[in-house]
Order: sequence, then structure tokens, then C-alpha cells
Amino acid sequence: MLKVSIVIPTFQRCNSLKRALTALNTQTFPKDQYEVIVSIDGSEDGTREMVENFKSSYQLRSLWGPNTGRAATRNRGISEAGGEVLIMIDDDMEPAPKFVEAHYSSHPTGTRYGVLGAAPILIDEASTPVAHYIAKEFNSRLKDKMSDPNYKFEIWDFYCGNFSILRKDLIRVNGFNESFANYGYEDIELAQRLIKSGVNIAFNPDACCIQHYDEDFRGLAMKTIASGKTAVLLVSTHPELFNELKFREYYFTGWKWRSLRLFLIWSSLLIPFTADVIIYLIKLFENFNWSTREKLYSLALDYFFWLGVWSAIKSDKKNEHLISKIRAFKKN
Repeated sequence: MLKVSIVIPTFQRCNSLKRALTALNTQTFPKDQYEVIVSIDGSEDGTREMVENFKSSYQLRSLWGPNTGRAATRNRGISEAGGEVLIMIDDDMEPAPKFVEAHYSSHPTGTRYGVLGAAPILIDEASTPVAHYIAKEFNSRLKDKMSDPNYKFEIWDFYCGNFSILRKDLIRVNGFNESFANYGYEDIELAQRLIKSGVNIAFNPDACCIQHYDEDFRGLAMKTIASGKTAVLLVSTHPELFNELKFREYYFTGWKWRSLRLFLIWSSLLIPFTADVIIYLIKLFENFNWSTREKLYSLALDYFFWLGVWSAIKSDKKNEHLISKIRAFKKN
């Protein structure tokens, strides 16, 4: 029986995936004891052909299915996995040589852990301004919080871009919820069910993957809108998470920004290209000094998140009860 199965969901990222597969050739873990399953989410960029011709020192295979989102794509790979321990990584990761060894050693017999590996974002001269912005917060959280042995993990620390778990524990909770077809929160939803089932979330900095973040601002904005929509789906699925989500922060900002944000949201709902105009304007100011750019990104992403939230609420009447819950924080 294989000890480890590595599942990589991918969509239109052929070159990035090839980098990940190449790094997996350098692992210190015995090559005959792990397999890699590439689950292709409808890609038509040569990914299938690349995987078929890739020279690997480990067992490698691919699955291709129509574009259905990360949750369903991960589940396809998981269903074919034969390893005792499942490791999931995103296609923009570059595993360090001891990556597999560190993940496997994090699951001693008799334990039930879900293990997050370190995934620092690489910043260099070619990095986009958005990559610098995202890396500042994420890398700081890895270094200053998650690496602290006394740090108490919260559900919002969870991510599946570098994660391992016993296959039987993941099967026990039926894998990922495929209702989360759009970007965002499918990992948090899984974490909630794993924790309820008795799985403990842990962090192993030695199970490291370098993250190559190449998103531009438009891509980040679209993902932020999608995450606002899936945040509504998350609290509809797990109402107990409402108080922990960003919903409670709607009234935390000053009245001037709240007024402008509300105007922009309603403008966007009535005139969809409003969001495109905001993206264009933000990109015009990307060459400003760091503090100005950081402030603009923060405000714009706040607007995009709430645009996603209100879009989801307005498109489905069963979500309208969330409006009164959000407003309740204003009274507090």
C-alpha cells in the first residue's frame, strides 16, 4: 500500500504545474512510496499532454473532467488516491525537498491531525504589486503567528494549498462540499466539518512549499467578489460561523467610507461595468508609493468583498435574513 498520495487540482496553469511536478522529483521521501494525482479542471492549455509526457521518478497520473471548480476537482483526485496520507497542494506551489517527508511524519499512528504546511509567497523583481501586498500579510502571519508553538489556531488560518490528512479522516466527512463551485471558502467549510469530527489542526513549518503568486489586481478583484458570494453560502451552510466572519465588520469603518462603499455597491448592482471602472482606476495608481497603494488596495478589496456579499443576498431571497443580522452589529 502506498504511504502518500499527493493531489493537485489545476486549471489553465500548465507551466506552473510543471514546476510543481519537477520539485516533487527531488523529494527525500522514497519515490516508490508516494504517488501524484493531477486533477485537471477542464484545462485546454496543454496540461494533459504535459503530464502524459512528464518524466517523473514517482507514480504520476492525471484525471481530466469538465470545469466544475476546485472542490469537485479535488474530490475527483481524492477518490482515486490510494495512499494512507493525503497531501493537497495548489498548482502554484513549489515543494521543498523534505516536503513529503515532513507531512508524512506529522501523522503518527493513532493520531488525527489535519496539518498545514508553510506556504510563503516568493517575492522578487518580477513580482506584481498585488503579490507584494498579499505577501506582506500572509508571510507575516506565517512567521509571527503560525510558527509560534503557542499559537492557537483559528478556523480562518486554514488553507488547502498545502495540507495533509489521513485519507480515512477525509473520507469520513465526505471530502469537499461541491456546492462551493465558485472561488473561496471551500477549505474553511471543510475545516469546520473536520474539527467537528474530532480532527485537530496543526502546523508544520518543515512541510514547506514556496508559493508563486502571479495574480494581477483584476484577478484578485474577481476572486474577492467570488469569495463574498461564497461567504454567504458558508454561513447558510454553517450559521454558527456568522459571528466569526467579516460580516460583523460592515459597520466598523468610518461613515464616509461606508457611504461611498454603499454607493459603489448599488452602482455596481445596477450598472455592472462599475466594477471594471474601479479596477481600471486602481491599476492607474499602482505606481504610487507603497503606503498609498496599500490603502487603495485595502479599500477596493473591502468594496469588492461586500459587492459579492450583496450580490449573493439579492439574488436569492432565502439569504435576505442575513441583512438584519449584519445590521445587528451596528446596534452593538
